[in-house]
Amino acid sequence: MNLQEFIINFRELHSDEQNQEERFVDSFCEYLESNEIITNYELSYRLQVGLQMNAYSYDEEQNKLTLIVADYENFDYGATVSKALIQKPYKRALKYLKKARNDLVNIIEETSADYPLSQLIYEMDYENTEINVLVLSNRIYKANSPLELEKIDGKEISYQIWDLERLFQLVNETQGIEDIEIDFKELSSENLSMIKVIDNNEEFDCFIGYISGELLAKLYEKWGQRLIERNVRSYLQAKGNVNKGIKNTLRKEQEMFIAYNNGISTVAESIEVETSDSGKIYTINKIRGLQVVNGGQTTASMYYTKKDDKLDLSNVYVQMKLTVIKSTEKMNIMTSKISEYANTQNKISISDLKANHHVLIQLENLSRKTMIPSNSGVKSNVRWFFERARGQYLVDLSRESTKKRKDDFKQTNPKSKLLSKTDIAKYFMSWYCFPHKVSKGGETNFKEFMEFMDQENIEVNQNFYKKLIGMAILFKECDELVKIAKYPAYKANIITYTIAALAYSNKNINLLQIWENQSVTDLIRIELQNLIPLTWEHINNPPVAGSNITSWCKKEECWISYIKK
Repeated sequence: MNLQEFIINFRELHSDEQNQEERFVDSFCEYLESNEIITNYELSYRLQVGLQMNAYSYDEEQNKLTLIVADYENFDYGATVSKALIQKPYKRALKYLKKARNDLVNIIEETSADYPLSQLIYEMDYENTEINVLVLSNRIYKANSPLELEKIDGKEISYQIWDLERLFQLVNETQGIEDIEIDFKELSSENLSMIKVIDNNEEFDCFIGYISGELLAKLYEKWGQRLIERNVRSYLQAKGNVNKGIKNTLRKEQEMFIAYNNGISTVAESIEVETSDSGKIYTINKIRGLQVVNGGQTTASMYYTKKDDKLDLSNVYVQMKLTVIKSTEKMNIMTSKISEYANTQNKISISDLKANHHVLIQLENLSRKTMIPSNSGVKSNVRWFFERARGQYLVDLSRESTKKRKDDFKQTNPKSKLLSKTDIAKYFMSWYCFPHKVSKGGETNFKEFMEFMDQENIEVNQNFYKKLIGMAILFKECDELVKIAKYPAYKANIITYTIAALAYSNKNINLLQIWENQSVTDLIRIELQNLIPLTWEHINNPPVAGSNITSWCKKEECWISYIKK
């Protein structure tokens, strides 16, 4: 999938939505949250003269607030955007922050979509809170010069610009290692020669050697973010001492690089080799499924320094460890351990590794082979599509080579039936009466969901999958009813608490029947309609008047007091 294909496919995801800008922001934030760039985001819309806000993310543990604004132009989708235009939403976000610091919470209605954010800003410890602005653009930002930073009440507010090209890079990097197959004879005239360390281990083969900076840069040039884990975030900011140190060494002391640098640790699924006459030196001809699990910054910095400074890196050498894992079943566990224990700059985060958890792999397999029931008597060709890695849907769609095949893919996998990891977690945890955990946000709740699945040792079979889709249909129905009721704020909290209340009070709901019908009954719909206003009333009346509603909904006390009524 190239950038233009990604832009077309990503736009289609929200092209038929009533509020396309809101859906664009929501979709963008889902990607960022699933990659832990933001955490527990909330939509929070306001647009008036000089002020703008679309969403926010607040990390209580890190005491970090991220304000999210959109540069969204429907008629200029995917075009180049200038620095002057991208600066505007940043400035409007700063004016919003300044207004919220003063008296915005006392002016707007409590039912306003951005009331929770305005209250949070008004009450927070401003001096000790890290604040930055994310500008999400549906265009391409090519200007190299930075935006003009501004101070609000003595605090300089930093920013990040996420355009469609940067999102495209992020989607590519999360797709895993399946398609990386390197033929060194085709790629370069250089040999990659290594020593085999262990010869009798049934689980893996380990090789030690070195790779030239030139060859490493070529690998990154061809496979980019898919070669390393999560490097879009860590490298493009270009702020860390690690990056500066690497770049300075490459520019001034190339011969010292191998002495100064810790090297890279890699894993692979399989290799093709030639051995020397002595049998001790192995020349690597092909590698399948290569991943740099540690040393991602070294890899990316090598490429970008060569590109930006036009350097010859053929005399730069990087120490390299290659572990070829023989067992597919143990690939994920060993990769995790190697990354965790390696003494280098970056390690793969826990949430990345969760994508390879057996629960999610099984759900993915079930979603690909389980078609929805047909009411016409003809075999159905429609299914729900579960994304084990964020962006899988767009990548799979782009792999279809013709318009006919793309249309067939979209007919079989309608975007209305697209499920992410955080989606299935909130459906499940809502049904199992943990609305306070769902209210903590997508990634936090997802981790709770995975822990629950492990602790309870729940078998993921077709029956479980069909019930899970029943939960999804129920949740989506409640979502629509809340939209119709036009509650201006706390929609996510209303939905999860309503679903939990329904599951708690009505033990007769048949999820398999919902699966069979692919819809809820009129009786269930009426129950939801009756519960929604009760939920709204409950969450808006915390025991301490004036308490932050979002924080209240995250407490177990909120759920316990609800079911006692």
